[in-house]
Amino acid sequence: MRDCYIKTGEEKAKFIGVFQRSNVIDASPFVGGHPGGVIAYPVAVVEKENGQLVEYPVNNVSFKEVRNETEI
Repeated sequence: MRDCYIKTGEEKAKFIGVFQRSNVIDASPFVGGHPGGVIAYPVAVVEKENGQLVEYPVNNVSFKEVRNETEI
């Protein structure tokens, strides 16, 4: 596991991986509405310092090594 930061509160965490979250969308009952289907998107799973596993949007997670290089 890599060290990372969660941008929502600048919390330290351990990066577990990137996974796919998907939701089924029902068809709209209105004429010309959305036909329904599946919406899928990537999420990052991290382990917080208290041991809790949490998922975040991928763009809310940054890595320690990358952060140090950009702060110089």
